[in-house]
Amino acid sequence: MPRRQSQDRSRLKAATGVALALGVLALPDSANAEVNLSVESTAGYTNNFERRPEGSDEVPVSLGLTGTWIETTERLSADVEGRVYGVMYLNNTIDDDVLGQLDGSVIWWAAPERFAWVLENVYGQIATDPFSPIGPANRQNTNSLSTGPDWYILLGERTRAYLGGRYGLAQYEITDDDSERWLGIVGIDRAVSSSSRLGVQASAETVEFDSDLQQDFDRNAVYVNYEYARGEQVGLILNAGYTWLSSDAGDGSAPFLELLLSRQLSANVNLQLELASQFSDAGVRFAAGGMPGSGAGADPGVIPGGGAYEVRSGRGIVEFQRSRTTLNFAIEISDELYEAAALDRRRYDAQVSVERHMTQRMTGSGSARWTRNDYQSDGLDREDTDTEYRLELRRELGQRTSLSIVGLYASRGSDDPTTEFDETRGYLVFDYSLR
Repeated sequence: MPRRQSQDRSRLKAATGVALALGVLALPDSANAEVNLSVESTAGYTNNFERRPEGSDEVPVSLGLTGTWIETTERLSADVEGRVYGVMYLNNTIDDDVLGQLDGSVIWWAAPERFAWVLENVYGQIATDPFSPIGPANRQNTNSLSTGPDWYILLGERTRAYLGGRYGLAQYEITDDDSERWLGIVGIDRAVSSSSRLGVQASAETVEFDSDLQQDFDRNAVYVNYEYARGEQVGLILNAGYTWLSSDAGDGSAPFLELLLSRQLSANVNLQLELASQFSDAGVRFAAGGMPGSGAGADPGVIPGGGAYEVRSGRGIVEFQRSRTTLNFAIEISDELYEAAALDRRRYDAQVSVERHMTQRMTGSGSARWTRNDYQSDGLDREDTDTEYRLELRRELGQRTSLSIVGLYASRGSDDPTTEFDETRGYLVFDYSLR
């Protein structure tokens, strides 16, 4: 198939997915469903919209539709968030564009607590060149789809076996990095108390790339699974074992660890800790980021052509809440060790955000983020440091309308001067809720 035709089809499939998901949001409310739709219009100014060393100014305006669908019944569990919007550039320095983001998960229980079918999709934009700042000239639509069954077999009142399978598809609009994956999981666990389960699981996964320039690989893992929950006070998920990777470039193995701990330290303070050691790839990282713009789905660090890599990471989040104020602080450190490419890197990420309800109708918020990447590029050591500061003032104009004023400053310092930039941006956002 010609590459241009493949790109057009990739864009069409991803855009169709966004349209279908937002169409579902038009379903009527029920006692178990929460459906929200809103129209959002934005107008602003930026002095460096392409984020280049010597950028040009631009006046972008946009009109979009944002929606969420959350529903939980005996047979259906849905959590979908999507956005589609058109952007016009009034200075005509670049063509107008239509963009969108989607993070959706739908689970249909054919037999409640026995057999379910799962559909998950993440759609957004990542950089075409992951080593340069993301922007209108360095951006591509990306879609990650995963679907398959979950089957639970009861072996008594407290023990159950589990069989699961997934088919996955990752598509990139421009770069030739599309892939398919097949995943199977088998396991058995037992309720050791009213609040915990302990079991053993094994998984086998095959990933095949469309391009011959990338190495297909198989990934297997065997691990112990432990889950514990005590109301909203404490939550723990632990997977610990060993994992193996096999490809034409060679074989590798590593400890397998996934730890997610959440604990309420006091009435106002919550702590979350995440640790990981495993083999990963760009498709997994993109899909795990959640709603693009707040996670890996919009992260310029995603490297589609990098292939499989071993990741060791740790992340801590502290949240402080009072009646009118919310404060969050997060810090993350990760090492990525690539199997077939000289792209090894260490990433540091720190972010602080605060939100304050100043009056019944007025809310102010601010955030600061600092990110540093140490890695190799063309055989040379390189360091990139990104900073971003954001302030927002939001005023509720009525039950359905609001107006926000947003100011943003972003910059990058790098060993490669061609990727350095400074940008100052300000814009107004008018939001009207349809339901």
